[in-house]
Amino acid sequence: MKILITGATGFVGQSLVEALSAEGHQLYALVRKTSSVDVLKKNNVRLVYGDIATGEGLKEALSPGFGAIYHCSGLVEDTKLKRLMEVNAKGTENICRLALETKGARFIYLSSVAVVSGNPDVPLREDLPLKATNNYGISKLEAEKKVIEFRKQGLRAAIIRPCMIYGEGEPHLSNLIMRLLKWRLLPIVDGGNNKLHLAYVKNVARVLVMALHDDAFLEGTFFVADEDVLTVREIFTIWSKAVAGSSPLILPRWITPVLTAVPGIGEKLGFFLKDRVYDISRIRSLGYKQVMGTREALIKTAQYWK
Repeated sequence: MKILITGATGFVGQSLVEALSAEGHQLYALVRKTSSVDVLKKNNVRLVYGDIATGEGLKEALSPGFGAIYHCSGLVEDTKLKRLMEVNAKGTENICRLALETKGARFIYLSSVAVVSGNPDVPLREDLPLKATNNYGISKLEAEKKVIEFRKQGLRAAIIRPCMIYGEGEPHLSNLIMRLLKWRLLPIVDGGNNKLHLAYVKNVARVLVMALHDDAFLEGTFFVADEDVLTVREIFTIWSKAVAGSSPLILPRWITPVLTAVPGIGEKLGFFLKDRVYDISRIRSLGYKQVMGTREALIKTAQYWK
């Protein structure tokens, strides 16, 4: 099948390219002229140039017609809302509009659990109201709304919502966590007993490929996470032993309220003081089986990082 991918040079995009290449598809990557594309050459990915935020080049990029379009590009940093909205929300609207004109093409959108993370439920479910907690979540929420609007107009769209993604070469949060653990600058607070559901990047890629073949993905939304759910203490211990050769520091519980009251620090620590678990029964019902378990994948990630 002829497939276009946005965000193919990104962390998730690279794993998706490998998975689709293994199936023998003819792959095209939508890239900007300033993008580094060396990683795509080894998989014989053809390049088309355009910018989802401005819409420049999109019509020409989509003119040949594709059997499927994967939209994986976007900003992930919780930065200024205006810029996030330009790329994540407006960019999604731009590519949806043109994808709709590519008659019959399946559109597979990489969303995020951030669109419902403001709900207090544990575990979170796909059918909860859209409710974000930060600028990134707001931009992804608005982007998902755009996909749903175009789905109502006839776009054959699948919406995939991964939780915190990790894996070999992840450039953001897990990279920062391991760096801090190596220098023993990220202690465990409040016992580390809160649950943190993660998504190994190759498990996410598997679900994205499943969405290419199964029409059940064209209704509703789908969480993606590993089948295992570990505690913060278990995750930190696995990574700390792998990158530092020792267990992480464990602070006494009495210090937790002191630290969480400190501006800046408290907000960051708060991420690890809440159970973050996701109901993945929907993808399980469609035959989802993880490529690798969490413990093994965490060790593999840390070894690659070293």
